[in-house]
Amino acid sequence: MFLFSYTLLITEKVNRTIVAILGATIMMILGIFENHIEAIKNYVDVNTIYLLMGMMIFVSVIKKSGLFEYLGIITLKAFHQNGYILYFGLTFTVALMSAIIDNVTTVLVFIPVTLAITDSLDVDPLPFIFGEIMASNIGGTATIIGDPPNIMIASAAGLRFTEFFINNGPISFLNLFVMQILTILFFKKKLGFKIDVEKIKSFDPKSAIKNKKGFYISWFLLILTLFLFIFQHQLEMESSTIALFIGFLALLLLDRNEVEEILKEVEWGTILFFFGLFIMTGGLVQTGILKDFTYFLVDIAGNSMRSFAMMLIGIAGVISGFVDNIPFTATLIPVIKNLQYINPAIFSNLDPLWYSLSLGACLGGNFTPIGASANIVALAMLKQFKNEEIKFLEFFKYAFLIVISNLILSAIYVELILI
Repeated sequence: MFLFSYTLLITEKVNRTIVAILGATIMMILGIFENHIEAIKNYVDVNTIYLLMGMMIFVSVIKKSGLFEYLGIITLKAFHQNGYILYFGLTFTVALMSAIIDNVTTVLVFIPVTLAITDSLDVDPLPFIFGEIMASNIGGTATIIGDPPNIMIASAAGLRFTEFFINNGPISFLNLFVMQILTILFFKKKLGFKIDVEKIKSFDPKSAIKNKKGFYISWFLLILTLFLFIFQHQLEMESSTIALFIGFLALLLLDRNEVEEILKEVEWGTILFFFGLFIMTGGLVQTGILKDFTYFLVDIAGNSMRSFAMMLIGIAGVISGFVDNIPFTATLIPVIKNLQYINPAIFSNLDPLWYSLSLGACLGGNFTPIGASANIVALAMLKQFKNEEIKFLEFFKYAFLIVISNLILSAIYVELILI
C-alpha cells in the first residue's frame, strides 16, 4: 500500500492529499492497526500539524501589513549586485535562520519575502524557492532545534546545544556552500540576470507599509515569535503551542473581524496530506518493517564503528527522502543505543553514530518534494501565491546530485573528524 501510494505521488496522476488520506484509511480498513484512535495518537505528529496551522495563520495575517515587502526591499538593497549575489544572500539567510528556529517556520516566513523580491524584479522565483528549500534542510542540520530528528537524537544521546553545533555546524555550512554552487550551475540562465542598481536605489522600504500601526504590531509579533522559538526549551514550550499562540494573537490584534477569510487561506490540503503521510509511515512501524530493516543493517555492518557510521549516513539519507524522517529516526535510536551492549569495546562512544544519523536523516529530506516538511510547505506556498509548481521528477533531477554530494562530504567529515 505504501509503495503503491508513493508511485501515485511520484507520477502526480492523482492529487497528493487524496493519495495520502486514501492510503492511510485503506491501511486502517485492512487491519494494519488494531486500534485506529491509538494509531492516530501514536503516529500523527500533532506538533508538526499544529505548528503548520499556527504559522500559516500568522503569515496570512501579517502579510497584509506589508512587512514581507518591506523586508524584501531591505534584502534586495543589501544583495543588489546581481542575481547570483542575491541568491547567495537569500539562501545563506534561510540556512542561518533554520539553524536558530525550525526549518518549517523559516520557509513560512521567507517564501513570502522571496516572492515579493522576485515580483519587484520580474524574475522567475523557482530557482530561489528551490534553493531555499535545500538551504532550510541543510541549515536545520546544524543545531538540535533546527530539525525534529535532531531534537530526538540530542534528547536520546544527552547532547548539549553547543556540543552539537560544534560537531554538526562546520559540515552543515560546507554542505550549504556546495549546494549553492551546484544550484547556480543548474539555474545559470535564470539567475544570471543583471539588477538595475539605479532602480533599486529608487525603492523605498517605507512605501511597502500599508498600515503603520499594523506594520509595527507585525514587527513586534515577528520578533516575539523568533524569541519564543529560540528559547522554547528554556521556556518548556512546544513549537505547536508557540505557533498557535502567535497565530491567533495576530488574528486578535490585526484581523479579528476577518477570521473566516484568514482561515480560508490556510493550506488545508497540505495539513491533510501530512496527516495521511504520518499514518502510512506509521503502518511501516506498526508492522515491524522499519524495525526489521534496521536490525538487518546491524547484521551487514558488522562490528565496525566506521562501516556502521558510513552506512547510517547513506541509508538514512536515501530513506529519509521517501519516508518521513521522524518515525525513521525514532526507530533507529534504540538500535544505536543497543550497540554498546552488543559490543562495548567497539561501540563505547556512540557520538559519531548520533551525528551520522542526524546528517543522513536531515540531508536526505532534500531528495524529493515530500522528503521533509519544509519542502511540502514551501511548494504549497509557491502554488498558493504564484500558481506555479515544481514537479516531483523535476525536483528530484536537480536535488539528486546535491544530496549525494552532501552525503559524501558528510561521510568524509565523520570519518576524518568525528571517529
